[in-house]
Amino acid sequence: MHGVDCFRETLPVRKAPSGGMWLSVRKAGGHSEPMVVDGMEQRSKLVSIIIPALQRPDLTARCLQSLAQQTISTDDYHVIVVENDARPDSILKDPLPPNVRRILLEKNYGTTASINFGVAESSSKYVLLLNNDAELQPQFLATLVSVMEAEPNFAFTTGKLLRASDTTRMDGAGDALLLGGGAYRLGHTDLDTGQFEKRRWVLSGCGAATLFRRSVLDETQGLDEDFFAYLDDIELAVYVHQLGYKGCYVPEAVAYHVGSATLGNPMHPKVVELVTRNQLFLICRHYPGVVVAILLPRLLLFQVLWFGFAVRHHHFPAYVRGVLSAIKSMGRSLRKRTQVMQQRRIGNREFLKLLCASEKQLFEWHISRPRGSRSHLLNAYFWIFGAPSDGNVS
Repeated sequence: MHGVDCFRETLPVRKAPSGGMWLSVRKAGGHSEPMVVDGMEQRSKLVSIIIPALQRPDLTARCLQSLAQQTISTDDYHVIVVENDARPDSILKDPLPPNVRRILLEKNYGTTASINFGVAESSSKYVLLLNNDAELQPQFLATLVSVMEAEPNFAFTTGKLLRASDTTRMDGAGDALLLGGGAYRLGHTDLDTGQFEKRRWVLSGCGAATLFRRSVLDETQGLDEDFFAYLDDIELAVYVHQLGYKGCYVPEAVAYHVGSATLGNPMHPKVVELVTRNQLFLICRHYPGVVVAILLPRLLLFQVLWFGFAVRHHHFPAYVRGVLSAIKSMGRSLRKRTQVMQQRRIGNREFLKLLCASEKQLFEWHISRPRGSRSHLLNAYFWIFGAPSDGNVS
């Protein structure tokens, strides 16, 4: 084996968490692979910052530099960098900053399992999920924490993301979900003209930089590792809403996001495959049967539009692989659906209202854009179904 084995002479080898820990409940498979944990001694903090990484130590180093400039005291937070497919030439070089520890994994477990490893190895009131290709303004963490402290029913807070390559443009102002099951990042690529300067409810925050209440992550049993990557943040947010919590977009907290730093192309075939599969996972695991029946025309239409989008970008094989993977996992999805339906604390009507409110945000953003910048897929979707209304689905 390569990866972790080469560190065994200097670092202690530990088994990945399993057994009675909540991490094992939502896992995609058994965690029996060895992992290495090194760095600072673990103590309970106000915030644990979990950074999944895959062979881009340059990005991780810049991310950590931005964390060192946070106005919140370094005594109040610690950082866990989870290095997937860890190799000597692809991880952060020693010495690590005093409040940073590292988990080395010998293969790529994906974003979801990486975060679960980090959360299980940490202790804190809040957990910041942070991509290694994101850099935070100094007030970012303190701002999100202060909002969470004031609003105990908030499961998460998320900030304004600007594009690292052009900080005059938005990367996102929270994520939204169509009734038809398609997820979008609000404001993505738009010029930042102050249009997203008010705090407001959002269905989801982008997983690149979102603060969660740890007690809520305990209830969801972490992230769903079947998702691996892409739409995992939407899935987690939908789950916490089903548990009766809310989320808030806080524009005063600003971060800069590279985006698609690992694969380098947002339309990489692997991205299309995972998004296709995970869209179907999301619907199967979180949409109640009554809601599926009501929304069936929208769900089918969006899948037709997404299929056309994939084919137009020459990704028919990736689309097919995604669908087949979802079908292959249907049994597991149905079991997880049963778990979610047993836990949920809101009814079908309230769930529909949440989806309607999210689609309304998406529609308002879509029509605010110049016509030449609007998504053709969304043009077709809204041309057929029209503007969303508050809680009513036609």
